[in-house]
Amino acid sequence: MNKIGIICALRFEARCFTSATLLAQQPVELNDKTLLILSGMGAPRARQAAQQLVEAGVNCLVSFGAAGALDPALGPGDLMAPQEVCTAGKKYTVSKTMPAAAREHLSRHNVRIHSGLLTSASEPLTSAADKQALFRQSGAIAVDMESAAVLDMAQRHGLSACVLRVILDAAHVTLPAAALRRVDAFGKADLPGLIGDLLRSSTQISPLLRLACASRRARRTMRLAAQAWLQSAAVTSLPVRDPGTNPSPAT
Repeated sequence: MNKIGIICALRFEARCFTSATLLAQQPVELNDKTLLILSGMGAPRARQAAQQLVEAGVNCLVSFGAAGALDPALGPGDLMAPQEVCTAGKKYTVSKTMPAAAREHLSRHNVRIHSGLLTSASEPLTSAADKQALFRQSGAIAVDMESAAVLDMAQRHGLSACVLRVILDAAHVTLPAAALRRVDAFGKADLPGLIGDLLRSSTQISPLLRLACASRRARRTMRLAAQAWLQSAAVTSLPVRDPGTNPSPAT
């Protein structure tokens, strides 16, 4: 039987699948075919989470969560279902596609789906200038921090893998320093510290409000994608994309 393991870095991403309280790096069962794990941000935590899912017996890893746009054509709430993911001189081919029923469900809700190149960075990309530079350098249209690590672990263990990432911040957006400084590895905000930062620097209030609006659009798509994924995965095997997850040199 196919058994899927979904990796979410942040708590708000995981809540799209379940309202249960999740402990870091501990798989929980969503149904008899699906496990979910909260990893925390970054490639090392994603690798650890993938290993936990491998030991739990999954045969497909899914990298699910938010991403930042590099291509100005992408906006908050758009969905990335990339065919390839690159990082540090390697390029991985995504072996599992989104089920057709899930795509149709998202299309009915006017969600734009992109299949272009996704890249994974070792640190958050916070400024518009950094995003523009990476767009020119890599040719990727969006960036996250975990997907390449998940695909690498899938390749190492001979598993299939899928990537679903929703755009949170647009390419022209520089993320507010207060939001980054006051959020932990699981996306939990230090509200007293954040309020203090805003009182000391009121110019960050407008960028934070715009980010909150973008976050609402992204979360809507995440919830739709999570619902569609679980419904589709429960009734059908996920289609396989050739040639698999073997990495090749990035171009």
